[in-house]
Amino acid sequence: MTLWGIADAEQLAALTRLLDEYSKEIGIAGDKAARDRLAARIMGLFNEGITKPEEIRRNLDSSPDGWLVERIAS
Repeated sequence: MTLWGIADAEQLAALTRLLDEYSKEIGIAGDKAARDRLAARIMGLFNEGITKPEEIRRNLDSSPDGWLVERIAS
């Protein structure tokens, strides 16, 4: 069983694959800042209880792109 907000090794590997694949798909694989924001968004969804990569992907696909550009002014 996974504790709240803690990914086991299998989940972490799946989340990393999702990050890599999604970064390439949306064209940000070479943009460290954008990739870091995507990673934070993925982990945020995971911490909200959305733990399956396909569910996270659906949420990313259906969410506004605001998460991608948030904190640019920071």
